[in-house]
Amino acid sequence: MELNINLKDEQKEFLDQVVVELSLVGIEEAIHGLVKKILNQYDNENVFGEIRCVGGCFSNDESVKLELEDELIREMQDIFCKYDFEDYDSEEEQLGKIIRTIINFADEAGVNKIFNR
Repeated sequence: MELNINLKDEQKEFLDQVVVELSLVGIEEAIHGLVKKILNQYDNENVFGEIRCVGGCFSNDESVKLELEDELIREMQDIFCKYDFEDYDSEEEQLGKIIRTIINFADEAGVNKIFNR
């Protein structure tokens, strides 16, 4: 499934840093890697049990197109239903919220910890 994900300015800056530090092709690869690693290697309660992405989520004009596997989409949909996220108008916005939360978790934990786990 292809998604358009809106990012906060600080999230974009963090992802730009990840791209440089890990010599990735672009932000899309950074997001995809973070989503896969965090969903597969971390307890969801540690990642989503704390509110990490609040207000101003659409503060910049940039959106990132991202292709994710159906299995990851289903897992993120389940997570959205399980945790106390605010309501969104579309599935794409709900999935974007999950991805922004993952980005914030990765920023707090540190890139090296996430990718070297």
